[in-house]
Parts: sequence; C-alpha cells; structure tokens
Amino acid sequence: MSSEQKKLMKNLLLDMILLGQDVCSAINRSNSFKVKCSELGMRVNRLLLMLRSLPRFLTSAAPFYLLSVNSIVVKLEDNFKVAQRVVHNCKPRRRLCRFFTGHIRISTDFQELFHVLDASITEMEWLVSHYEPQSKDRGSMYSPTVLVWSCIATVEMGPSLDDRIEAANRLASLVQQKDFEYKQLIFEGGLPSLIKLLKENSPVAHIAAANALCLLANEEEEKSGTIMKELIHTIASRLSRTSSRCGQKQAADLVADIAERNPELKRYHFMREEAVWRLVILLSSQQSPLELKISCSKALWKLAQGSVWICKTLTETKGMRCLAELVAKGQDELRFNCIMIIKEITTIAESDIRLRRSAFTSSSPAAKALICELLRIIKERDDAKVRVPAIKSIGSLARSFSARKGRVIISLLIAQLGNTDQEVAMEAAIALRKFVSTDNYLRSEHSESIVKFDGVQLLMKLVSEDTKAQPYVLALICYLAQHDTNSNVLINARALTALQTTDPEVITEHPELETLVPHAISRLHFNLTEDQLQTDSPTGIKQIITEQGKEVVDTVRRGLKLLPKGDSKTPQMVTRCKKRILGAIPPLKNKRIQQFLNLSAWNWQYYVWTA
Repeated sequence: MSSEQKKLMKNLLLDMILLGQDVCSAINRSNSFKVKCSELGMRVNRLLLMLRSLPRFLTSAAPFYLLSVNSIVVKLEDNFKVAQRVVHNCKPRRRLCRFFTGHIRISTDFQELFHVLDASITEMEWLVSHYEPQSKDRGSMYSPTVLVWSCIATVEMGPSLDDRIEAANRLASLVQQKDFEYKQLIFEGGLPSLIKLLKENSPVAHIAAANALCLLANEEEEKSGTIMKELIHTIASRLSRTSSRCGQKQAADLVADIAERNPELKRYHFMREEAVWRLVILLSSQQSPLELKISCSKALWKLAQGSVWICKTLTETKGMRCLAELVAKGQDELRFNCIMIIKEITTIAESDIRLRRSAFTSSSPAAKALICELLRIIKERDDAKVRVPAIKSIGSLARSFSARKGRVIISLLIAQLGNTDQEVAMEAAIALRKFVSTDNYLRSEHSESIVKFDGVQLLMKLVSEDTKAQPYVLALICYLAQHDTNSNVLINARALTALQTTDPEVITEHPELETLVPHAISRLHFNLTEDQLQTDSPTGIKQIITEQGKEVVDTVRRGLKLLPKGDSKTPQMVTRCKKRILGAIPPLKNKRIQQFLNLSAWNWQYYVWTA
C-alpha cells in the first residue's frame, strides 16, 4: 500500500477516534438511562483504546492488514453514529410520554447497540492480536467478520503452505453457507489472497484457491465476471509460451480440475478466448513434451463436456486436424484423451445442426481426416476403451454421411455387432439405430445397407442374448421393419417371433419400444406370405393337436367368437383369417390355426382392441 493510502488510513482512524470521543461526551451530558449509558461508555472507551493503538502499526503493516483495518473501522463508524443517535434520544421528556412510548423503545435500542459494539470489540481485538502476541487467543468466533478475516489472514500470511491451503478450504466452506456477510467480506478482502495462493508452486494450493474462487463466483452472480476474469487471466498467463513447462502443466491440470468441479466456468467468453486457445497451441506444438500434451488434452476434454461454445472454438481453431494427428500417432493416454474430446464435440454436433454443418461438411479436410482415424480405430484397435467412444462419435454423425459413405461405415459397425465385448456390440447397435431412425433423411438407403451386409442375422443373435444391448437391438429391428422391402429377410430370420416374445419389462423400461414394437409387429404380420404363415412357428400344428387334441381347436374357435364381426373397422387381415379358419377346407384350417397359436397373449389383445 502506498504512503498516500497509509495517510488516508491514519486520517480515517483519527476521525473514528474523534467520533468516539463525541459519543463519550454525549454520554456524560445525559441525565437519563444512566445505567445503560454507563455500560455504553465502557464499550466505547474500550474501542477508543484499541483505535489509538492502531496508527503506530501502519508504518510496518502489510497490505492485507490495512485492508482488514479499513473493513472493520468503516463498520465501526456506523456503530458510533448509531450510539450518538441512541444517546440523543435519552433526553428528558414529559414523564408520562416517556413511560408509555419512549422507555421500552430506547431500552431495545440500547440492547441492539450493545450487541453490535460487542462484535466490533471482538473484531478490534483480533486486529490488535496480530501485533500483540499476548492477546493472540482473544477474539472469539462470534463475529462473522473475525471468522472470515482470520481465514483470509491465514491464506495471506499463514506460517506454512498447508495452513494457507486449509484456510482457503475453510473460506470455500463459508461461501457455501449462504451467508451474505461472509461472501461480501471474502470478496472484498479475500480475492487478492486467493489469487496469490493460486500462484504458488503447488497443485494442491491451486485447487484449493480455484475452488474457493469458483464457488464465490457462483454465489456472487453480479461479481462473478470480475472473479472469473481474474482467475482465468491468472491461469492463462501460466499457459503462455514464456512460462516454464512445469508451470504450463500445472496450469493445464488446474483447468481440467476446475472444469470438472465447476461446469459454470465454461460460460465465460474469456475462458474460450484465453485458456482454450493457449491449450490448443500447446497441444499442437512439436516442442511440447508428452506429459504437457496429456495435461492439455485432458483439460480440453473436460472443458468440451456439454459446452457448445467450447466445442465450437475447438472446431474453429486447428484443433480438428491436430486431434486427428494425435489419434493416429499419439501414445495411449494422449490418444484416449483426444478421442474423448472428439466424442464431446460430436455429441454436441448431433443436437446442434449449425455446428454439425459447419464442422463436419464433406469438403472439410480436417473432418475427413478425423473421421478416417475414427474408422481406423473401430476396425483395427482391439481396445474397448478407445473403440467405444469412437463408435459413439460415428453414431452422433450419422446424419452427416452420404449413402455411399454410409455403406462403408455401416459395414464396419455391423462387424462390431459380433464383438465379444458386450459394450462394443451395444454401442454398434446404438450407432446403427441412428442411421435408420426417423430423423435420418437417408434412413431407407442405410436400412438397405444393413440388410445387404447381413446385419439382420447378427442382430437376431444379439437380441437372443440377455444383455444390455437387447433394447437397442429391438429398436433397430423395429426401424428396419418400417421398410417393406426388408420384411422377408426379417420374417425369415424370425424377427417377428422375437418381437412377439419380448419381455414386457424391457418395453416398460424403454418407452421408445412401447410404440415401435407394436407397429413393427403389425407391419411384419401384414407382409406375411402363405408359406411364412405355415412355418413361422417352431412347433407344428400336428404336434400340438396330437398332444392336446380337439381342445386346441375348440379354444381357437372360442377366441374367434370374441372378435367383432366384419365391418369397416375390423382389420382386413383379421377378417380374412376368420373366414378362412371357420370355412376353409381342413388343410387350410390347420395353417390358420397355427398362426393364431403363435400369437402371444399380448398380441391377441392388441388385435381385439384395434378391431
């Protein structure tokens, strides 16, 4: 603090002393409430004694100490002014008026005044204790000001780094208590001390200081920009090319930790303008060591999670081409981090049409290089850790591929349906579903490609297994069934039976299937041929009749009587089957009986309800 500022502080203390003396003079002149005034006088004199001892400390005081003096003394000025007003109201008035209207109110004013002055005494004792060791243990925690300033003082001038880190964590805890006075004091006095701690050569200190600053910014909405700008500027300065490699790595690690703990950080434009660009530069630099690149890639991954603006910034820089190169040539951890960055970008692009069209156009060399590397990972890398996010990325971009490019990609994804790793197989099914879902303009062409590359057979094998992939495989089959050209392949692969025997719990847990499955069953039934009606069931009608005899036929006839008589609302297939079963020659009866025996109880109710 400059000499001018110290001079202003001395003048402030002098004014406080004069104001306190005026209060004492008013107390001496008062002839009413003498007991209360006496108690008030003792408190004011105690404060004056400590105020008179402060000026001699100012010549050697640290800037932090002067900040705390200013904060506490300015509040004391308000308390002295309140004391003047209370003593002034003690002037004698008419006895009856004073008894009914003034006595109770003035007594209450005194009690409130004593409370705030006691807090000021505690705060002043704490100030003096920094220069008088014998009073070090004085000053209780009753005052929020003392509590906060004690923590700030430790962060600023603590005897050890561990003490400073602990105090920073305590400040973070105080911020979370939602006390306005705590947050106000921390913002006014603690910001410089936390920024100073942020510059220590200790990752633990970095995290403690940054966490406190981020929490303070989240709580202080109006001042969050100031806090975060200071925080980000400090971090970004350590990411500059002139910083040491150790400092750059520590700063990158800090960004990763902050982004993970405080996602709100990503909304600040100066984070994108300063930190992201510098991280990309360090990641792209040939001179950056592997450890630094790993830290930078992790920081960018955490920043990209769920942030449209960060992902857009990455696609607008040289980030895309750099990521493709690192995926191709990087070490395992670096390659994984880069693939995770790509996954976050493509996840955002899936729901953001502007980003998808700007970053993943067919004419973009960077996008082509990146997609080629993803496909190479899917085809060649026998590592689920990188293969799964690569498949997810391709699935997110399903609407960006042409029919010709889609055929190449679909063939690779179909091959992964038979992967022994269940998660890989499931992600392949999820990605293929995005190629044929209703929001994909080329769904018909992609559906044809799945059938052409024998995807249905692998899907049927996968759906028969009780795995997490089953709901997604069922959805994919349902989307394929929406195209009549696929019906024969699906029916011959026994897809209809698989849909009819789906566990109701699976459908309940996945609401998408509640609409897809009935619709797919209806479409496949409508496209059944005469031969398929006869061979659809694994158990022949002759075997059933042999085991159960005439009772089977009677059961079917009773069921048919429940159906409504043919009218315009009755499904055409139900009317046709009903006539043929009841009136056809015996061989045809057997075929139709077999069809109805194949229907599950749920499917039977479906036809009765829709009739």
